[in-house]
Amino acid sequence: MNCRRCGEILNANANFCWSCGAAQHASTSSETVALPVVTSDVPGANASPGPLGEHGDLLVVASGPASGTRLTLDKETTSVGRHEQSDLLLDDVSVSRHHAVITRTASGRMTLRDLNSLNGTYVNGVRVDETTLHSADEVQIGKFKLVFWEASR
Repeated sequence: MNCRRCGEILNANANFCWSCGAAQHASTSSETVALPVVTSDVPGANASPGPLGEHGDLLVVASGPASGTRLTLDKETTSVGRHEQSDLLLDDVSVSRHHAVITRTASGRMTLRDLNSLNGTYVNGVRVDETTLHSADEVQIGKFKLVFWEASR
């Protein structure tokens, strides 16, 4: 069996690719899906991981130089990029200065919009111009992987 995303050779029973982490089941499948456990060793970071406990909408840097960083999305608009005044500063040349923006809609949902960045913005391995975020979505911006967690509503 080959990975749906990267083509790596996998065990026939694999649910996820060992190389790129892509899920190996159809998105409409009723199979159980494993979610990554995200923890932080950053002093002062929120102690409740991901979907547990009370929190607002949250982005957690899962991999990259700022791994473990958590950003509560409590503003109407959150800027993401390499610019020093970005709400979420991702300091690496693989990230555009003004890379993406996360906006809260009137219904309270969070949307992610790419700002014509050079390397693009990906959600769950698919390049997007604009999309609505859902809990456990993996957002990739440059070499950073972030996990989005929805607030308990």
